[in-house]
Amino acid sequence: MSKFLSLLKLQINSRFGLSMARYNFRHNRKELWKTIGMALIIIFALGQFVFLYTYMMSKLHEAARLMNSPQLILTMGAAAGGLVILFFGIFYILGALFLARDTEFLASLPIRQSSVFLSKFILVLMGEYPIALFFMLPPVIIYGTGAQKGILYYIAALICILLLPIVPLVISSLLSMVLMNVVSRSRRRDLIIIIGSLVLFLALFAGQNFLFSRIPENSSEMELYLKILQSRDGLVEWSGRIFPPSVWITKALSHTGAEAIKNLGYLILLSAACFVPVWMLSSLIYQRGATAQLEAEKKTVRKELTYKGSSPVMVIFKNEWKIILRTPVYALNSLIGIIVGPVLMAMPLFGGTFAQDPDLQALFSLIDRFGSSSARVLIISGVLTLFGCFNAAISSTYSREGNSLWILKSIPVKPQVQAAGKLMAGYSISLLCAVATSLAMALSLRLSFGVWLSGTVLSAAALFPVCLAGILIDIARPKLNWNNPTEAIKQNMNVVLGMLAGATVIVALGAVSYGLLRLQASPVLLYGAIVVILAALSAAGVIALGKTAVRVYSRLEG
Repeated sequence: MSKFLSLLKLQINSRFGLSMARYNFRHNRKELWKTIGMALIIIFALGQFVFLYTYMMSKLHEAARLMNSPQLILTMGAAAGGLVILFFGIFYILGALFLARDTEFLASLPIRQSSVFLSKFILVLMGEYPIALFFMLPPVIIYGTGAQKGILYYIAALICILLLPIVPLVISSLLSMVLMNVVSRSRRRDLIIIIGSLVLFLALFAGQNFLFSRIPENSSEMELYLKILQSRDGLVEWSGRIFPPSVWITKALSHTGAEAIKNLGYLILLSAACFVPVWMLSSLIYQRGATAQLEAEKKTVRKELTYKGSSPVMVIFKNEWKIILRTPVYALNSLIGIIVGPVLMAMPLFGGTFAQDPDLQALFSLIDRFGSSSARVLIISGVLTLFGCFNAAISSTYSREGNSLWILKSIPVKPQVQAAGKLMAGYSISLLCAVATSLAMALSLRLSFGVWLSGTVLSAAALFPVCLAGILIDIARPKLNWNNPTEAIKQNMNVVLGMLAGATVIVALGAVSYGLLRLQASPVLLYGAIVVILAALSAAGVIALGKTAVRVYSRLEG
């Protein structure tokens, strides 16, 4: 036990930088204040999303209370948090458990591999608690305040929040271990990891949609709805089918006495029943899967050496893509938007309950309401730009270099040229996401060619300053000290700030567009104003990036 605790302490210290924080507190107050200031900026930026989510939950609580099911917001919060952790936990688990740079070191320690797996799992679990708090805390407070709950309610809520990520992460861990066990026997490991992870992601999504959309065959829809509304927890149980633990969490918090204790016990037993077998299985297959990445791949293909000239920008562009595709964690977290966006927009074509999601239906209704007007084009371009903003590659461009940064500083290419190549590589990912999503949207909404083309082109123009903001944030303060690729891209605050900067650009353009629409501006004036703003932002961003690259390169140390 002492070895395990020492290992866990070491990994927590390395992951969260506790030693560096203590050093800065004692000896480097300037760096400490910079960290505090950045934390305050991040908290303020994230506070906008928390406010928006809390507002949505409060409106849902009002509607659910009219149906005599105010506890429904607990179900929605728990289900949303659990599904986010489940879907994206596969990528997190793969990066932290199997693709970490300290795998070889940990494999050499005199400690059981099941203990190594447990320490890694706890580390990942700690990283998922902010997501659980984000989704659960507003519903817990709203429902608790409305129902005038006491201190025991909030203690039970804390226990539920702590247990919420366990089952999704256990499922993700099991799937990841199976995948890595298959990979250990293959010669094309990186390709199998990327494709296998995407297939698992889509399979989970489709499976949840299938299970949630099933209706018992022995009763009509009307009878089923009447049965749901007549039961106190009917809506909770119906909505919670998408993530069954959310039903137990809701009943544990909304009921009292033996019923609450029973459902809390179910949640605890399920968490233990899922985790213990996976932990025991990890001692058999974890090490083989984790160490597979350390084995050199056999190269049997011979290629003739050729010499081709290419511009430095294109060389950097191609190299960025090679690095992303060669590293599974980078590929999965950078390219996932190209999969998620089209899947979400194409849901109405396949039916199912996810296609009837209120938010998705509200978005489609809003787009349909404006026909072929300028407003419709602007809404479509805004949605496409929003999907393109979720591009972790652009906001971790320099962070991903890590200890290899010296290579960039030593090659005979100007910093501003390197920055231009990296910018174009990141922008191409966002552009692919926007184009793929637009095609799915065109099929779902039966958009005319003119509306589709206008929305796509406008979003492509808007994504350029968004990507400029992301790379500027990362080059100004890159995260170069990390233990595994996951920390560079998934646990990097620059990625969050880049997405927030993109959302800010969208909101600002939306405000300008709304004002011009209220003034009944002509389409030429409307589009012209937006193009001028985007051109000005892009020009200013390009100039700032060139100057920042020259200034920052001299002080960056890998």
